[in-house]
Amino acid sequence: MGFTLDREPPDVVFVSVPTGLGQEAVEIRVRATDILSGVAEVRLFAGANPLGTFTPQGNGEYVFNLDPNVLPPGDVTFRAVAMDRAGNLGEISFRVDRTPPTVVWKRPAEGLQVFGTVTLEVEATDNPGGSGVAKVEFFAGSMKVGEDTSAPYAVSWDTTEYPDGLMVLKARAVDVAGNASETEITVNISNGPQVAWQNPVPNQRIAGFISLEAKVRAVRAVDRVEFYFGPDETNMDRIPGSPTPSPDSVYSLDWNILRVEPGVYLLKAVAVDAGGFKDETTISVEISSPFVITTPSNGDLVGPWVGRTIVAITVGVIGTLPPGVTVSRVEILINGCSVADARWERASDDSYVYVYPWDTAQTLSCRSDSSQIAHDPTKSGDRVITARVYYTGGDTFTGGVLVTYSP
Repeated sequence: MGFTLDREPPDVVFVSVPTGLGQEAVEIRVRATDILSGVAEVRLFAGANPLGTFTPQGNGEYVFNLDPNVLPPGDVTFRAVAMDRAGNLGEISFRVDRTPPTVVWKRPAEGLQVFGTVTLEVEATDNPGGSGVAKVEFFAGSMKVGEDTSAPYAVSWDTTEYPDGLMVLKARAVDVAGNASETEITVNISNGPQVAWQNPVPNQRIAGFISLEAKVRAVRAVDRVEFYFGPDETNMDRIPGSPTPSPDSVYSLDWNILRVEPGVYLLKAVAVDAGGFKDETTISVEISSPFVITTPSNGDLVGPWVGRTIVAITVGVIGTLPPGVTVSRVEILINGCSVADARWERASDDSYVYVYPWDTAQTLSCRSDSSQIAHDPTKSGDRVITARVYYTGGDTFTGGVLVTYSP
C-alpha cells in the first residue's frame, strides 16, 4: 500500500488588510489552502513577535481581529504563517505605514504681520518607504482654509474675512495610510489702514510753511486722511484742507504756520478706510519763527573796546514762506526801542536778508520817543536786539539776541 509524503507548504493569500492603523481594532483576513494534508492553523506575527492565531471562517478563510494598541510605535511588517498537518509552513507578509509625515512652514514666517490675500505654504514629506503624502490641510483658527494634494503644498488665504489681531495657522499633513502630523504658527492680521509720517520727521524744527506728508497702507479703499496739531493729545485742532494722494499713497497737505505761535507741538495723522477702520500716528515738532537774527550771535561782545564798533544786525528767513507772502519791512529794536529799519540785501548764498549797520559809538534814541535812550555809547552793559518783521497779512517779532557792549 503506497502513501504520499506531503512536503508542499500550504498556499496563503491575504483577502483584506488595513492600509493604516488607528486606535480601533481592525480585521485581517487570509485564505489558506493545502491540497494534501490540509491546513492545521494560521498564525499572525508582527515582525518576529507572535500576535495570535487566526479564527477559521470556512471555505478556507481565516480572520484575525487586531488591536493596534498592542503594537510598538512605528512601521510594522505583518506575517501570516499557515502550517499544514504535515508541518509545512507557508507565509505571506504586508507592511503598514504607521509613521506620520513631517510638515514644516515655509511661509508666512512666525509672527509676521499679514494683510490682504497671502499664500500659505508648507513643505511636507513622508518617511522613506512610507505610503506617501496624500494631502495637506490648512486651517486659520478652527476654520479650514483649503487643502493641496501635491507639492508645493500651498493655498491662498484671504485675511480680510477675519478680524484684525493674532491668528493661529495650522497645517495638517496626511499620508496615504492615514497617518497625520501638524504644525502651527501665529501671525498678526492687520487689514486696517496704517499711516506713517513722511514729513516732517519727529522733533524737526519747522517754520513758515511746510507740506505735511503721510504714507498710508490700506487694503480697503481709503475714506479720508486728516491732520491735527496742538500742545498735547487732549487739545488738538484739525488742520483745514483735504490732503492730496500721490500714486504711491502719500497724502500731502500744505500748511501755513507763519502765524502759529512758536513752541513745541504734537502733529497727528489719521487715516480711515472704507470699512471704518482707523489708524493714527503722532509726532512732536518744534514750530519756530521763520525770521531770525543771524548776526550778531547771542553772547557776542561788541563796541570799540573789542574792536567791533560797527555791528551788522542781520535778519534772515529760516524755512519757507507761504506762497504769496512777502516781507515789506524789518524794524530793528534795541532794548525794546525801535531804532531803525533794516535794508534788503542779497546774501552770499543768494538768500534774502535784511541788514542794519549799527554804529555802536553813536547814541540811539527810540523813534517813538526821542527822550528815551535805547543805546548810550558811554555806558557798558547788555543790549537786547530784536526785530519786528512786517509781511503780507501780518507781522511778528524775532527772538532776542543778547550782546555785551564795551565802550
